[in-house]
Amino acid sequence: MLQQLINTALLGTDKMVFDEKLLPESIRNIIEKMPETDKEARFFKTAALLAFYEVSGQKPKRFVGELPIEIHDEFAEVAPQKFATILNDILEIQYYFRNDLLALWLDKLIERKQICTAKNTVSLLSLAESLPKKFHPKIIKVLSKNGLDLLAFKTSITQKEQLSAEQIWQEGKLAERRELFIELRKEHPQKALTLLENTWKEESLNDKKAFIEVIKTTFESSDIVFIESLIPEFTFKAKERKTQKEIRQMLKGLLMGIVNTDTYARTTKALEGYFSHEKAKGMMGWIGKENKVLLLPEQDDSFLNISTMDSEYGFEKSPDIAIFTTNQYYWFACFLEYLPFDFWTQHLEKDIEATVKYFISEAFTVKLSGKKLAVFLNALINNALHHKNIVLAKALLKITSLNDQLPLLALLTENEREEYILSSKQLTSLQALEACFGNFNGTWSADFSNTIVRECYATIIERNTYIPEQLAVFMVKHLHPSASIFLLKENVYPSSTNPYYIKHWEKHFVEAIVTALKIKQRIDL
Repeated sequence: MLQQLINTALLGTDKMVFDEKLLPESIRNIIEKMPETDKEARFFKTAALLAFYEVSGQKPKRFVGELPIEIHDEFAEVAPQKFATILNDILEIQYYFRNDLLALWLDKLIERKQICTAKNTVSLLSLAESLPKKFHPKIIKVLSKNGLDLLAFKTSITQKEQLSAEQIWQEGKLAERRELFIELRKEHPQKALTLLENTWKEESLNDKKAFIEVIKTTFESSDIVFIESLIPEFTFKAKERKTQKEIRQMLKGLLMGIVNTDTYARTTKALEGYFSHEKAKGMMGWIGKENKVLLLPEQDDSFLNISTMDSEYGFEKSPDIAIFTTNQYYWFACFLEYLPFDFWTQHLEKDIEATVKYFISEAFTVKLSGKKLAVFLNALINNALHHKNIVLAKALLKITSLNDQLPLLALLTENEREEYILSSKQLTSLQALEACFGNFNGTWSADFSNTIVRECYATIIERNTYIPEQLAVFMVKHLHPSASIFLLKENVYPSSTNPYYIKHWEKHFVEAIVTALKIKQRIDL
């Protein structure tokens, strides 16, 4: 009957008529009540009803595969029941809070080298479909041998999760290999480099670029020999792909940052010629005091020219002439970004703060949309990040706007980051808190935790201002346990508070945070 309906659709409803009298009575009664005016709508509704009717009440197909029947001897210790029951509470908490707590629970199991109970195994495998893929390796590590047999029936967790690093490196796709490389760089950087060296000749150009980008963000002195060995491969060629040039720029940028490399020596020697003495103005000029300044050419010269910049460093022409009015300014910004900041302070004969002020002074600004823009500011920020220069970061924090400050905050110490949030009044700014503590795995001080909670209360309850629940999720990661006391104590609200904000505060902040903190404490016991 359904096939006849399909044939009718293929031929066109006006060319072949479907006999509605053949329909089951229950469907026919529904169809008869539909208006005749829209034949197409009536036809499609009939098709949908019939399709569901034909499968309703059917038993699922009989399983014809082989169920695992072998019972393995377990050598790992099973998690205590008291710890195992925490998973139930994690699964019942609000969705936003669940994943972070689950990751903490799994990490604790892995740390103790324990496996989860059979009941936990069923819960984890059922949940796997809705979890990010980063959870899969962790789940694999806490499953019993019997639990691992069940993976054949869970398509979301593949056998690839059980492969060794060497197997993933040899057989995985670029995304999988890159993810492995990033993880290995954190704890076993030399192993990651060895894997890459062994397969370097077979890697595609784009894959090589992807791995060098990872090295760039995790660079350390032990990488120098490998980086220098790649220079001949990416030497300038008359006809080369853009990727070749981009890799050359990354390699030379890394080597420029190391004082004892040939690239650093040749680059700094060429740049020294652009520094000159200029007699100071005013009273200082009368007594013969001179300033050291930077004098960049307006046109190509023997060093700052298109040919040299391209062949030696992979630098192209200025990408935005409105910001970098000459190619020379753009190329200089690249050098300012890569070379250690000591080079600039020494040749300008200024301390770090005075050097920063010089590079953002009137001489190096342009007007864009009616506003002044310091053309070298991004290069200074990137220099601090590349070289993890905390002194430079602090100097930049004093003279930049909030948006420019955000990437620099991770360089500060924990206490300095708390001080920054307090002094800049960013206590309820998720953006600022993530910039400061996004890579922080510890707990905030009690005073800082309670100050943030009080500010959230004042914002939502007293000022009737919405704060997204994502802030509460982030707070749970770092709040000191004492914050729970304030959350539970504040249950009398001003009469001016909108009921909507009271409900929002109680559900997403009080209830969720207190419950999550209790679960965290139980996990850590």
